Amino acid sequence: MEDVIIKIEKRLPKLTDAIMIAGFPGIGFVGKICVDQMVEDLKPVKFATVYSPYFPPQIIVNFDGTVRMPQNEIYYWKNKNGKNDLILATGDFQGITGDSQYKISDAIIEIAKKVNVKKIYTLGGLGTGTIPKKARIFGAATSKKLIEELKKMHIDFRPGGGIFGAAGLMIGLCTLNKIDGVCLMGETQGEFLDAKASEAVLKIIAQILDIRINFDTFGKKVKETEKNINEIKKMIEEQKKQFEQATQKQEDSNRFPLVYIR
Repeated sequence: MEDVIIKIEKRLPKLTDAIMIAGFPGIGFVGKICVDQMVEDLKPVKFATVYSPYFPPQIIVNFDGTVRMPQNEIYYWKNKNGKNDLILATGDFQGITGDSQYKISDAIIEIAKKVNVKKIYTLGGLGTGTIPKKARIFGAATSKKLIEELKKMHIDFRPGGGIFGAAGLMIGLCTLNKIDGVCLMGETQGEFLDAKASEAVLKIIAQILDIRINFDTFGKKVKETEKNINEIKKMIEEQKKQFEQATQKQEDSNRFPLVYIR
């Protein structure tokens, strides 16, 4: 089996000023949640499927009991307003090894080049380990010009650091292929599906692209996330309380050692 298999299911579309939006499972599933919602709302046309032995060795069981191979899907969407057409890339998994991340990301970039994509946005989560009151949006881009444009939208571009996985690597590959690239990351605790952080990223990308997203429907997912967040907060507070009580008992024990009377 080849390292990366791309099955083109429909003729490559002719697009106008095409932009690719890519979001895959990762921290908080932020990127995937965003692109899945875009697929649900925009009703794009699926034209390519990516298979690879570098995906986890398992099958996906559909709701009707049938099975399929793990895959990434690539869609196109024609903008009726005559503005930027879109390519949407998402899927079940990222590559499970470092070299597979390169090979799969590079294969998706090659598809983008074939349909003349001029700019790529990758979406993801930035895990902080804490639960933010309001998710901030962090970014990185392939040029200072892009950064200056996006700073106006209150996106935080911080110096230094690294972005792992497809969200970062695809933007790195943009620099090698002379494609503008931007990575947008929603602040998230990182250990659960975070629709609230996804909503923050999705609102920014919808504003950038001037597209309509049904945030009323998406709000149900956000409420579920908020419910989970509140439950996690209670657990953290209870664990902290138990830790403080245990620490206090230990300190009291050291301060007043037991005395045995004979």
